[in-house]
Amino acid sequence: MDERSAGHRVVLITKTVFLLTLFLLCQLGSEFKFRSAAENDIEVGDLPRGEVAGLPDMLSSLQWRLQLPKLSSYCRETPELSLNIIITCPVDKGTPHISKITMDSLALTGIISEHVAALTHLQKLDLSDNTIHGSIPDQIGQLDQLITLNLGQNLLTGKIPPSLGRLSSLQTLSLLENGLNGTLPPELGKLSNLQKLRLPSNNLRGDLPKDYENLKNLTIFGIGGNYLSGPIPTFIAKWVNLYALFISDLQTMGFSFPKSANLSSISSLILRNCSITGSIPPYIGSWNQLAYLDLSFNDLTGGIPNTFKKLFLYELYLTGNMLNGTLPDWIYSNVRDKGDLAYNEFIFPEPETHKNLPNNNSRINLFLSISFSDFDFNFQWTCDICTHTINNNAAVTSEPKNRTFPEEIMREYCPAGQKKSQYNYNLHINTGGEEHNIEGIRYEADNSTSNFYVNKPAYNWAYSCNGYFLADSTADSRAFIQKATCGAAVTDAPLYDEARLCPNSLKYYGFCLRNGNYTVSLYFSEIVFERNDDYSSSGKRVFDIYIQSELMRKDFNIKEVARHSNNVTIQNFTASVHDHLLEIELFWAGKGSILNPPYFHGPLISAISVTPNFEVNRPGPGGLSKKVIVGIVLGAVLALILFMALMWRLGWIGDRELRVTTVNLRGKSYTLKQVKVATRNFSPRNVIGTGRFGTVYKAELPDQTVAVKMLSSQSKHVIDQIGTEVYALTTLKHENIVEFLDGYSKKDLNLLIYEYMEKGSLERALFDANSSTRLDWPTRVRICHGIAKGLKYLHEDNPSRKIVHRNIKPSNILLDGNLNAKVSDLGLAKLYDEENPYKFIQEKGTVVYMAPKYAMRKAITEKVDAIVLHSKGRLSELVDKQMPNEHVVMKQAKIILELAMRCVDQSPTLRPTMSEVVSELERISN
Repeated sequence: MDERSAGHRVVLITKTVFLLTLFLLCQLGSEFKFRSAAENDIEVGDLPRGEVAGLPDMLSSLQWRLQLPKLSSYCRETPELSLNIIITCPVDKGTPHISKITMDSLALTGIISEHVAALTHLQKLDLSDNTIHGSIPDQIGQLDQLITLNLGQNLLTGKIPPSLGRLSSLQTLSLLENGLNGTLPPELGKLSNLQKLRLPSNNLRGDLPKDYENLKNLTIFGIGGNYLSGPIPTFIAKWVNLYALFISDLQTMGFSFPKSANLSSISSLILRNCSITGSIPPYIGSWNQLAYLDLSFNDLTGGIPNTFKKLFLYELYLTGNMLNGTLPDWIYSNVRDKGDLAYNEFIFPEPETHKNLPNNNSRINLFLSISFSDFDFNFQWTCDICTHTINNNAAVTSEPKNRTFPEEIMREYCPAGQKKSQYNYNLHINTGGEEHNIEGIRYEADNSTSNFYVNKPAYNWAYSCNGYFLADSTADSRAFIQKATCGAAVTDAPLYDEARLCPNSLKYYGFCLRNGNYTVSLYFSEIVFERNDDYSSSGKRVFDIYIQSELMRKDFNIKEVARHSNNVTIQNFTASVHDHLLEIELFWAGKGSILNPPYFHGPLISAISVTPNFEVNRPGPGGLSKKVIVGIVLGAVLALILFMALMWRLGWIGDRELRVTTVNLRGKSYTLKQVKVATRNFSPRNVIGTGRFGTVYKAELPDQTVAVKMLSSQSKHVIDQIGTEVYALTTLKHENIVEFLDGYSKKDLNLLIYEYMEKGSLERALFDANSSTRLDWPTRVRICHGIAKGLKYLHEDNPSRKIVHRNIKPSNILLDGNLNAKVSDLGLAKLYDEENPYKFIQEKGTVVYMAPKYAMRKAITEKVDAIVLHSKGRLSELVDKQMPNEHVVMKQAKIILELAMRCVDQSPTLRPTMSEVVSELERISN
């Protein structure tokens, strides 16, 4: 009986162990060999050792910093922190293989390793929109099963490997927006299955090889923005499957369209700046699928073919040709969205057709497109035709006229024979912005959003803008004015707050200038492609600079010259004015970034300054002699000096206000004069930070150091708007809040004084290569903890009222000498009103990091600050590659990642409060 019982126990234990083993095998199938119902319960083998070893080697070369999942027996699609690796599993007994790798937009900074050749069954490789550098390895040509290869929007250099011609299965090849050079390899003509070939915006040279005639399956072909020479080959007209064709900026002597072309499937045809001569062929009008047509900046003559009347184009661009003939009245109804016919020589229609012409809301730009051969116009009529307003009362005259717009301006407002003193001798424009006075120079406002503008009533300058944004056809003229999100730390900073943007050609005209030599200063700052704001670190803005029709800079790249986004650069040129007219043109030649968000290519300029290189002599009044004039001036100056000295002595002028007004800083009084001297009279050498509303200076007083923020004169409304709330900040006392000490606001001097933080901002510590501050992992966790405690105090513990910061970002987190974090820039914070949580949604501020509730105009709660803890990062970038790959670090990083995911939950009620965040970070710290 005991033996039988013992035997039963052994069998029971054996069955139990067996069942538990099966259960574990089922649960841990991704870590062991497994069976899949989707694969008919057939056992799958391991990945080949070459692929298991080759993938980590390749990712390591790309500077991929996160740990890969175990791949030895991995057989499913695995999105892992935005990494998408697809491993194809066989339907019968066999070997699985890595088939697809998609790693676009992950901020990869390394190179493409030759180890990619180990992934022999790869069908798709997408590494686009990163900052990968180096060359394309020849070994990619060994991946004979590759169908899609996308390496676009990187920093790749070198030649296109001829070995790519061996990829017989390839259907998509995209290498756009890199720095590839050399000639096009003829071997690519062997890719008979190729459907999409994208090579725009590189440095490729030479002709299109004849071998490409075999690419008859192409549906998309783009090669604009290179240095290709020779005419467009006629064999392209035989690519009958072509849907989109983009060729631009050819270096050639000129050629005409072929006699025939059968591109009936084409929807987008862009042949821009290709030196095409002759007339537009009528057969284009038979391509009824055509929606976008751009033949701008060629040398086309003749009229618009009548066959175009059959087309219903979304966009039509014929800018910068020599087209003539009567402007068709049907052009306005057949172009549905936008059109640009500027810079041509069309004849204006007869008076009875005026009713069909555009009104103020026209989408057709006709600037300098009309040859006024049939009518006599006054100047106002001419300007109105430029801005699309038609005056039907023009009088018919037999006198032929063919004046361009600049000539018309000069004729009316700068007639020949006028006195020298009546001419202008300088010009200062804040392009894209408001009027500003910088160091005694008045920069005129230039904030129009039209394609064309004349500065009235002075009529001393004008601009014209042509073209469209290739990757964003929905963008309208509001995109022509771009606003900076980060202020420039220079004396003329207000000039860089806004800039004028134009897709293709931006021209500025200076009228009625005195003849002679001038210095033309062009002010630039890249405020659109900003790494910290939209991760467009590979975004490049490239354009050419012409002055008086002479090329002054080829392929000018703002970020490259200024060495970073938001940095400034001033380019100085010498220009000769002979006919009292100055012309400045910034021209986009197809190079640089097209597809990088926010998709705004083309020239960008912040200001223009034109000053004479000759002495400006003004005649004296009433013909007085120079000696008399000098005597009068000296006497007046002496009298003025004596009067000013008396006024100063009486304390009516000067710095009396600064000498008698005091501020209280930690229990000690200082005059404003002492504070000003402590900043070395607000010297640039003492600048420790800049922002949209002012500059922060280090002030070294006799027994303490403070930070003084001087608001710009244009930002005084910030103090007026916040009112007593600013002074309520003096009651905020917390170890993780930068202490607000005192403030002063009167006339043109507006100061906010804070405690000084020795280590500067968290942004500088993390991202500035010149910073000596090093943050190890425990310090970073402690900084996160300190930020959370500071926000908790504002949200929950403040004894008066809740405060919502609204602008949490690394530059607003400051570090003291012990690397303790403190929340700063509370001047933009708002007292939170539970009864009216909507009250400041519409108020303007530096809202760079924005919670979803802001964007959706929903009620604001104190939890909006939780969203910004994670809103700017990508999950893959939250683990710094400088951090040690240790178990404790990775475990804590995982917890913080999970906490961050909760902070960005769509529902505010599911996001943690700052108390919960503080508790979680305290648990990690301990």
